[in-house]
Amino acid sequence: MNSSKTVHATPHINNLIRNGFDNLNDNEKSNLSYIGLKEQNMRLTTLDPFLDQTHETEHFKFYFTLDGLDAVESIEYVTNMGLIFEQVWSFHIDTMGFDIPPLNANGLYEIRIENLPSFYFGYAVALGNGPTCESYIKMRNSYSSSQFNGQSEEDNIKVTAVHEFFHAIQFNYNCYAVVQSLWFLEATAVWSEDELYDDINDLYRYMPNWFASPDKSISESSNHMYGSFIFFQYIDEHLGGHETIRAFWESSRDLANPNQDVTQDAINDVLEPFDSSFEDAYIRMRIANRILSDDVNALPYTYQEAESYEMAISPWGTSSGPQEQLVLHQIGNTTTISNQTLELYESQYYKIDTESPISIEIDSYEGQVHLSSIVKYVNKNQWSVRSGNKINIDPKIGIDWISLVISAIGPDMTTWDWSLTLYDGYSEDFTSFAPYPNPSFGSPISIDLQVIAEQKVKTGIFDVLGEEIWSSTNVFNTPSMSTLTWNGINKNGRKVSNGIYFIQIEGQNQKSKHKVIYLKMKN
Repeated sequence: MNSSKTVHATPHINNLIRNGFDNLNDNEKSNLSYIGLKEQNMRLTTLDPFLDQTHETEHFKFYFTLDGLDAVESIEYVTNMGLIFEQVWSFHIDTMGFDIPPLNANGLYEIRIENLPSFYFGYAVALGNGPTCESYIKMRNSYSSSQFNGQSEEDNIKVTAVHEFFHAIQFNYNCYAVVQSLWFLEATAVWSEDELYDDINDLYRYMPNWFASPDKSISESSNHMYGSFIFFQYIDEHLGGHETIRAFWESSRDLANPNQDVTQDAINDVLEPFDSSFEDAYIRMRIANRILSDDVNALPYTYQEAESYEMAISPWGTSSGPQEQLVLHQIGNTTTISNQTLELYESQYYKIDTESPISIEIDSYEGQVHLSSIVKYVNKNQWSVRSGNKINIDPKIGIDWISLVISAIGPDMTTWDWSLTLYDGYSEDFTSFAPYPNPSFGSPISIDLQVIAEQKVKTGIFDVLGEEIWSSTNVFNTPSMSTLTWNGINKNGRKVSNGIYFIQIEGQNQKSKHKVIYLKMKN
């Protein structure tokens, strides 16, 4: 029950309390007091020492003492913590728009400052077992010890305050999630740290282990769940901002069920207007983790802090993303990667080394294992992404690297079997990739085009009636990668109406077609 790494203990403490005394082994029972718990009438409750001093701010009441083991460093330590919690309140309630958690009879939220176990930042205690829980927070009486020396004491208080108060807010939306969906609580709480205190970046410490373990489920309830914040960071940046994260919790409250984890359903409901879903966002996030760029050419697979993420993952530059397995392809050979399994929402990455065209085919039970290829072109910030059960890649264009991402996304089972076959591919005439952004809220729509053979390529935009409203023709004399852009203007120079349009690309020997949704502005 001890830990050698600093942790936010909220889910662990609350689950022990809810699961009860009978479910603990002898060693766990002997260590209860160490983690701030005690047994009372065969039930677990928090061990709350007597604190004889109080300090009130506009929204909080702090309990502390100047004597004994729980003594704070100084009165200034308490008043400074009060100022920080007021910043956190303003951020979560006034700026982010979350509902106020239950308060005491005087309209204040209560916080206890105590001598917590080593390596524990702090924790929020949920009071009750219903869909909505009252709560209080325990903070450390000092963050200056060696296990917290990665940040200043004030920065440690800041990230702990924003993290734990967000748990208090979560308990007010769906308290069942404490048992049902720990990763959802922790990942969004870690996400909130960076939203308020972007310059502290304490959350970077979760990234090396998280990126090194793509074969762990995004929803795993171990320390891995802290690194899963990157899923919500991707959604924040590409699918509606912090309002989307708040909407997840609002939907979770509406769907709350004591017998069922509703996290995925809540996320699906909120992402549907963005023409996305939990699984779609998950796959995009896994692709973005391999590209790991903030370059506009990588959209929609970008992170604003990609360069810093890469440094956090590997300060010495020995890695550029998730851990990969190398597969070497030679002409005339067929390679089969068989008898592989993935748990739900786990992924596996492969790096492909080939100088000739290669075809890649995945076989999985009922097709609920998703395959994507990522190609980085040499000497340019340009990438292409494809998905499907069978993918062909022609390296004649000049490729820096090829990666495959294989993800288990089928919700019908917990374990999926799959195999991968790699064999000689074919030289491609041209390839067009999925348009982005799609839907577009007033911004130009781009489509990447990889041209192998010398040819003329025409791009046309058609409305739902089949009328061509815009066109462009490009001549390619050498193999190249190009980005075509349509800014929502028709051939008469006027903005088109909101609606569905079709992009048709026609080369010398083949055609391709894509559907896009163009909206002048976000509602």
